Amino acid sequence: MSAAAQTAKPAAPFGDTPSLTVPGALVKAGQPIAIHTADLPASEASGLVASRRHPGVFYWLRDGGGATSQRPRAALWTIRLGEQAQAYPVRRGENFPFAQVFEAPNTDWEDVVIDDDDNLWIGDIGANDCVSKQYLYRTLEPEPDTDDPFMVTAKYPLAFPDPAPGCKTRNAEAMLWLDGELYVFAKTANSPVYRVVLPAERNAPVAMLPVAKFDYAVNKISVSTVSDDRTRLTLAGHARYWVFAADPALTGDAFLREAMSGKPVHTATFDSAAGNASVEGGSYVPGTHDLLFVAENKEIFLVPDGPAADVR
Repeated sequence: MSAAAQTAKPAAPFGDTPSLTVPGALVKAGQPIAIHTADLPASEASGLVASRRHPGVFYWLRDGGGATSQRPRAALWTIRLGEQAQAYPVRRGENFPFAQVFEAPNTDWEDVVIDDDDNLWIGDIGANDCVSKQYLYRTLEPEPDTDDPFMVTAKYPLAFPDPAPGCKTRNAEAMLWLDGELYVFAKTANSPVYRVVLPAERNAPVAMLPVAKFDYAVNKISVSTVSDDRTRLTLAGHARYWVFAADPALTGDAFLREAMSGKPVHTATFDSAAGNASVEGGSYVPGTHDLLFVAENKEIFLVPDGPAADVR
């Protein structure tokens, strides 16, 4: 943790601090947050989602790296941001605390999303060897300022229906919850997306239906997120992100097919101080077109989605 994080001013009581989600708040975007406050306390960040119940709170997870009692892997970590993109303490002065996730071993966690009922879904969907078992875990969100763990309420095995020759499944790193459905992007050429059909019984295998793939050269994505007003779909890889215009009148599969069929309205690389941030988690800041990203090398970025005319 940086010196700036250790000397951060105490925040107001939890829930009362001005945050990025407060209507009318001015957000300073376009700069790595790490310059102003702190890098993440652990490496291998892979997945990020904004809480709906707690303004300014985001959850992130790790997909690998060494594990200790202070840097576990089977846990969700918390970021709490103020309106000037500064990190606020979440629990007893801690800026980036974690809470354990019970009954969900981290084989290769890659993303986390939130559903319409405010459940968090953890995607243990990495399969670099194209044969590893993959799972979806549904969890309940505890109060961020307590020591309560995340409790798993359902576990669903999954496997892609069209693996490459010699494989049992596909590697994946990005998920999206959209209009009551869960979508998973395969980390391969043109980043095809599949809709998850959840079974009636908990813990039974899910079905995965192909939906679309990108016509534009968007490959091997590790991040997917949609803005609250549904006019933006953003995808990201380790070094670059792409913003696509979306039609808010469309829903589900049609929404994704339309957005994925065109060219991005904006694309840019991450301005990493280390030269290669290896971004694997990202989310729109609720109520804005600003994007928050986390990287495996501990860097954090807050960036605007860019001018609509900027197509490179």
